[in-house]
Formats: sequence, structure tokens, C-alpha cells
Amino acid sequence: MTAVAGLQLEGVAAGPLSWVNLALGPGEVGWAQGCNGSGKSLLLYLCAGLLTPAAGHVTVGGEAPGPDRVTMLFQNPDYQLLSPRVDMDVGLNAARPEAASQALAGTGLAHLGDRAPADLTPGQRRRAALAGVMAAAPAVVLLDIPFAGMGRDEARALWREVRPFLTGQGSAVLITGEPVEETNGDRRWELAQWHR
Repeated sequence: MTAVAGLQLEGVAAGPLSWVNLALGPGEVGWAQGCNGSGKSLLLYLCAGLLTPAAGHVTVGGEAPGPDRVTMLFQNPDYQLLSPRVDMDVGLNAARPEAASQALAGTGLAHLGDRAPADLTPGQRRRAALAGVMAAAPAVVLLDIPFAGMGRDEARALWREVRPFLTGQGSAVLITGEPVEETNGDRRWELAQWHR
């Protein structure tokens, strides 16, 4: 496997994952699919550097993953909404001052920037956490079930706003779950069901 500037996993094994090879270059999008328990979230934790693989290695731009190169949207957005206001939270890790307002607009939350995250609906909190990920402009973006609880049309509309924002800044994007629309050039990986 040739090195890429984005995300690369080579021979990675951990838990239900065994011998995973995966590569995404800047601006590329990949979808990791599989049943519950197949290791989708585990894969993202390994890519983020939150867990160390039992075998193989993970690199981002040729180096170990780190918070300056990787940003992750967790399944539960409440794990990452920490500030008293949505706009403050999105601005915490913004790569540039205008990135926070652009990310809020891209997720449809510009009008709710002065609200407390606790006052938002579950779907709005998910969008706020996603805006924070977008504003960071990292080399690699990891999205764990980003469209949970959304109808197909809502998910598709949100993805059409988010995708150009992320790929336009050159981020490699790895997402767990079913693609919300078919796009040429996207990669897919199916994680097999793990049996003990």
C-alpha cells in the first residue's frame, strides 16, 4: 500500500478488527459499514489515536494520529459540547475565526449560536457537535453515525452542505453508517460481523 497524505491503516488488528488495510487521501470520503458490534466505532477510535492497535499501524500524513491532525464526531454529541453557548463551543478549536460561523451556517445553526447546547433538540446538538468538527479543519475527519435520528431527506440535505465544506478544505473523511446518497469516487469498506 502506498503512503498517502491523509489517513492510512496498515495491517491493523484490535478487538473484532483483524488485518485492516485502509487509505484515504486529502479530500476523499470513505464509508465504513457493518452490523452492530463489527468494529465501526473501534475503527474510528483507532484512526483518532484514542486506542492503540494490537498489530499494525495508523498514520495521518505519515505521523501518528493526534488532536492537531484528527477531529472526531462521537455517536453521542453531548460528549463534545462543553461550552455554555453553541457559538463558543464551535469556536473552541476553529482553525480560523470565520470557520466557526461558516460551520454553523453549513449545519443550519447560525440562528442558534447564542443558545446553550442543553437547550437544543438532540438533532440540533448533533449538528452543533458536527459544526465544531468542521470548524477545526483537520487533515482527517471521523464521523461516527453522523445522521442518526434523521430522516433520509434531512440527512441528505445536511450531507450536501457538509461534504463540500470538508472536502474543500482537503480533509480525508471517514464515516460510519450507510451512505446517505451515492457519490462516484467515495470508498466503502464492509466490516464483517464478529463472532466469539
